[in-house]
Amino acid sequence: MKSKYYWICLFSLPLITALIATCGKRDEARVSLTVKGAPDSTEVVVSRLALNQMQVLDTLYTSKEKVSAEVPVYPGSPEFVYLTYGNGGSAALLLQNRDRVTVSADMTGTDVRIEGSEESVLMQKVDSDIRAFNAAFDSLTYELAAVGEDGSQEEIARLKREMGALYVKCKQEAVKYVVTHSKSLTIVPVLYQKTSGGLPIFAQATDAIIMERAYDSLRTVYPSSPYIVSLADEVSARRNALEIQNRMASAEEVDFPEIVLNDVNGQQQSLTALKGNVVVLMFWDAANVQQRVYNTDLKILYEKYHSRGLEVYQVGLNSDKTAWALQVKEQELPWISVCDPAAGASVGAMVYNVSQLPAMYLISRQGSIESKDVFDMRLLETEIRRLL
Repeated sequence: MKSKYYWICLFSLPLITALIATCGKRDEARVSLTVKGAPDSTEVVVSRLALNQMQVLDTLYTSKEKVSAEVPVYPGSPEFVYLTYGNGGSAALLLQNRDRVTVSADMTGTDVRIEGSEESVLMQKVDSDIRAFNAAFDSLTYELAAVGEDGSQEEIARLKREMGALYVKCKQEAVKYVVTHSKSLTIVPVLYQKTSGGLPIFAQATDAIIMERAYDSLRTVYPSSPYIVSLADEVSARRNALEIQNRMASAEEVDFPEIVLNDVNGQQQSLTALKGNVVVLMFWDAANVQQRVYNTDLKILYEKYHSRGLEVYQVGLNSDKTAWALQVKEQELPWISVCDPAAGASVGAMVYNVSQLPAMYLISRQGSIESKDVFDMRLLETEIRRLL
């Protein structure tokens, strides 16, 4: 059974090819795994993080509880390698060229001991902590869903407080780890950590400062690693988002920031292309029943005033893009509907300082943001008529 991973780095194939060309001849790291209590022929899958997916390197079978593997590693470019086996057991390693690593584990992966690689010891601890956090967060999420919208407000509030406290504690510990292990590549999965629902731990534009410091430290140690190049791109994107956010905060009236996302047909839709119209910019969650009901009322206003210059640009912040598209089509939404599967890491949500859903901004023909979160239909209609 393959395990789940809650972080990912994105970088291009040409970049990888170029880096490989400059790294020289690759070497190998050797891993010896002992799975206590494993029957002969227990399957062990050896995978590595490659581009934006896990790549299976080999499938091995135990003999007398043991198995060994050789993993190709380029000098100066350590590999994130995962061994999965048995009843969900796994070991997470960070292998450098010529490493000789010994792993001892039980069938469930709850007791994993690593020798021969300090980075792999750290990596296993990081991976275990990420899994523990997600298990606890998922448990609260399921409990909240079970309570439902009709549950007691006290119980709902308690669960939300616990989820918030757990998230904040995870963020605090993540920051501490990044600061105290600034020269270790194991901070990369910490920086990219997400909940199983897709919510990033480092979700704020201001986290660009932490990521930039991490990048500055790591590039002195692993200048040829593709993960460092990917981190540089992430820092640049966060810096741009932070700059836009700061400009919005310091200006009384500014043109609205651009958002360009794909609609249900895969066509790019630009928010600023609507300038000259009165625009309702709305961020929503297609999985929320109340927000879907709100669309029904909004359609009435749209059909009433669209011919006079009213536009709606609605951004679904949903990690499940297919489910979002089904809701858009089922509701036959007539306006521009786009989806940002980045959800909590959405640049658009960050520059508009979206802290909860739904969120709405009413933009004038001149491009100034006139109102925010006017969800009462009568008040919204009054504002629209004033601006038209």
